[in-house]
Amino acid sequence: MTVAPSTTESTTAQYISFRLSQGLRGMLPTGQLAETINLDLGNIVQMPDLPPAVAGVCGWRGEVLWLVDLSYALRLPPLLAGDYANAKCSVLRVTVQQQSFGVLVTEVQQLIRCDRQKIIPEAPPQIPKEVASIITGQFQPSPGEIILSIDLEALLERLKRPG
Repeated sequence: MTVAPSTTESTTAQYISFRLSQGLRGMLPTGQLAETINLDLGNIVQMPDLPPAVAGVCGWRGEVLWLVDLSYALRLPPLLAGDYANAKCSVLRVTVQQQSFGVLVTEVQQLIRCDRQKIIPEAPPQIPKEVASIITGQFQPSPGEIILSIDLEALLERLKRPG
């Protein structure tokens, strides 16, 4: 006789959490995370004719790594605002659809375990409707705390669309 795994076990996943702007936090499944990188923002080379959310590129371990400002993609205040030449940020190097790129965030926080069934499938009101597809939902680990679950596939598709 085989025993089925408990429902909680099969719906629980591990995520990396990070700080976005305006006191918001986000999370990504660790299965998409390759590594975290601390980066001096002055090392980002801006490139012309890219979607506005693509901050530029940087060299990383002999490769060119495209960098996406997740806050800007979500229509929040951009991470790369003002004079950022001497500022630092964190990069989550991720792999999606066999493409590797970097997601710029304010600060990488901790690994969290989350029951996927407890993710509320809607974006909070501070996320504009035109970019809400990048959010798979929101997780509330404690009252008043919201962590946005980010859909990297949707982010990648949004970056490929003109306009």
